[in-house]
Formats: sequence, structure tokens, C-alpha cells
Amino acid sequence: AAVGTPMTPGASDPDFVPPPDAVSLVQEDIEEGARGDLEKQVRDRDANISSLERIRLEKHQELTALQKELDEERLRQMKESILHRIEVERLKRQTKAVEERLEALEKDMQDKDAIHEYANLIKGVAPKGGVDSQYVMKLQSQLAKAVKKMDATAHQMAQVEQSCEEVVNSLKKEISEIVEDRCRTELELRKQLELLEEQKAEMQAEYDDRIRENQKELDRLKEKVSVETSVADLEKELEDTEAKLEQLNNIHEMQERTIEELKETLENGNGEEETPAEGGDA
Repeated sequence: AAVGTPMTPGASDPDFVPPPDAVSLVQEDIEEGARGDLEKQVRDRDANISSLERIRLEKHQELTALQKELDEERLRQMKESILHRIEVERLKRQTKAVEERLEALEKDMQDKDAIHEYANLIKGVAPKGGVDSQYVMKLQSQLAKAVKKMDATAHQMAQVEQSCEEVVNSLKKEISEIVEDRCRTELELRKQLELLEEQKAEMQAEYDDRIRENQKELDRLKEKVSVETSVADLEKELEDTEAKLEQLNNIHEMQERTIEELKETLENGNGEEETPAEGGDA
């Protein structure tokens, strides 16, 4: 009997693991495949995000560099414009001064009275009996003194010109620094103004959106109030209708009672009529 009894696998073995079902294996394969696809999609998305972030950083750096270059170009143009206006004003003043000097020179050249007086002065200094050697030597001495004085004057003019040139260069440098500071300040103020304009536009758009939302909410509340009013009217009409129905019910009940009373009256009348008939037969 012990030999003929079939043994069930795992019936006496506690470590026995039954074979997996084919359906569960297919489901596990499908889940693993779906998980693999999801992981691949996540990796692709992360790679795409990293690429986009890197491109964004590059574009941000390019934009920063372009903004810096644009600010420098604006600063240079503003500085050159102001210096150009200053130089134009200086040239105008210089041209006006030269024109005034030319007018004075032309006036002096055309002054005949002064020319006659100068000619008479030369004639009065010249010797009466002709030109001798002493007169020539005197003229040469005066000429040498005049040349020496002219040289000294030229040297002084050169020194004055050099000093003026140094002062002018120093003033130009100071003006250039002042103009650069002014341009930087103006450029910064313009940037702040542009930023404020953008913020103002954003706030205006936000306020417009809020106003529209509030207007929608107000319209909704108005509709709600209108609906509530209509409901109140309907409730009132319903109460009136219920009152009318109650009246109709009362009337119907009264009619039913009247009908019952009439039926009872008829029944009583019929009974009274039957009683005398029976007596007559007897």
C-alpha cells in the first residue's frame, strides 16, 4: 500500500517552491519592459533637461556679454557725443575770437589817420641832411633790441603756451572723467528706468487681470444674488401654490363630506321608503 500511494511534489518537503504560473511570468515580463521603458524615458528626459540647461547657461553668458558690450558702446557714444558738443562750443568761441581780431585788424589797416600819423612820425625822426652812418648804426641797434625783445617775447609766449597746454590737457582729462561718470550714471539711470517701466507694465497687467477677475466675481455674485432673488420669488410662488392646493384640498374634503352626507341622506331616505312598503304588504 505504501508503494502504490502516489507522492505529491512538495507535500513532505518544506523547501519546495512551486513552479511559477505562465500568466504571472508574462505579467512580470510586461512590467519589467514597461519599467525599462519608463527608466529610459526618464534618462532621456534628464539628458534633455541637462542639455537645455547647458544651452540656457551658454545663452545667458552670451546675453550677459552682449549686454556688457552694448553698455560699453552706449557709454562710448554718449561720452563722444558730449565731448563733441564741448569741442564744438570751444571751436565756436575760438572762431568768434579770431573773427573779432580780424575785424579789428582790418579796421586798423583801413584807418588812414593812423597811417598818416605813423608816416609823419617816421619823417620827423629821419635826418634832414640825408642818411649817415650814425643813423644806420642807430637803426641797427634799435633793430637788434627789437629782435632781442621779440625773442624774449617769443620765449615767454612759448612758456605761456606750454603752460596753457598743460592746463588744457589737465582740464580735458578732468572733463573726460566727469563726462564718463555722468554717462555711466545716466546709463545706469536709464537701465533702472527701463526696469521700472517693465515692472510697471507687469504690475499693470497683473492689476488688469485682478480687475477682470474681480469683475467676473462681481458678475457671478450679482448672478448669484439674482438667482437667490429668483429662488425667493419661486419659494413665495411655491408657498402661494401650496396654499392654493391646501384650499383645493379643503374644498375637495368639503365636497367629499358633502357627498358622504348626501349619500347618507339618500340611504336614509331609501330606508324610510322601504319600511312603509313592507307595512302595506302586511
